[in-house]
Amino acid sequence: MNLDITFLKQLAIIFIFSVLFGTAALDKLKSLKTPEWFIKQFEPTLIAKLPGGATLGYWMIATLELLLFVSFLSAIVLPFMLPLALTGSLFLFGALCFGLRLASDFQGSANMFIYFAAALISLSSI
Repeated sequence: MNLDITFLKQLAIIFIFSVLFGTAALDKLKSLKTPEWFIKQFEPTLIAKLPGGATLGYWMIATLELLLFVSFLSAIVLPFMLPLALTGSLFLFGALCFGLRLASDFQGSANMFIYFAAALISLSSI
């Protein structure tokens, strides 16, 4: 049996990012309510002063996570979607890092560099 290692590598990338974004989006969507801790975290920041405030930001994140989840799953049958989904995840991780820095969550923002690096490495390896 001759397995294509490139396909298996892409499948592993699709799997891990689908788990990451799928569980994150589904956790947000199952309650259909912005958690109070999320709103409080951004009260003293510029985000709270924007139209829609932290609530809009929360649902924008949920929507992007859901779109990325669908994009990664579609990459199983449409391989051209994988680089697009990985690039989209880079932008989401950047936005999350920005929000965490504004909220003075320095450990959380440092963690975003790990996610960003993993996506960047994945993108460069396909």
